[in-house]
Amino acid sequence: MTYVESTEAERRPASRAKRAALIGLMLLGALALWIGDPVLWMWITSRLESGTQASMGPYGLMILGIILTAVAIGKGLSRLNRYYGEVTGSAPTVRMVLPWRRSLRDARHGGTDDDDGRVPVSLLDVVMVIAVLIGVAAFLAWFIIVQPAPPLPGGPGGAKD
Repeated sequence: MTYVESTEAERRPASRAKRAALIGLMLLGALALWIGDPVLWMWITSRLESGTQASMGPYGLMILGIILTAVAIGKGLSRLNRYYGEVTGSAPTVRMVLPWRRSLRDARHGGTDDDDGRVPVSLLDVVMVIAVLIGVAAFLAWFIIVQPAPPLPGGPGGAKD
């Protein structure tokens, strides 16, 4: 195999299954970052907490553990994002105009410079936003459906006069 053949094989776009698998791994990693990491360290902290008197040691460990695990997951996600760019043969970015970067002056005067307010948004940015939305929906479902808040005072289970 010659050098020319290997570079042509590297530039060939990846199959849809491979791209979907990479996006799925990024989404799974993002969900692990926002949901799995804090839950894991809260579980570890609850196992370390013994007796009735609370100490700050396990909570300090929890905060440090969440931060260090989040950094490790973030580095893994950035590597997946770069690998996705290599596999697809393009930069994993999307050009979009963010509302706060739009020029109102150009719109009033009929300006058509589309690149004025456009910034690149990576695939990882989109995946992270989706993961945060899924995480918020999961926590809302948990607090509203599975473990609803106790009723106001005076209701069942509340403070009585």
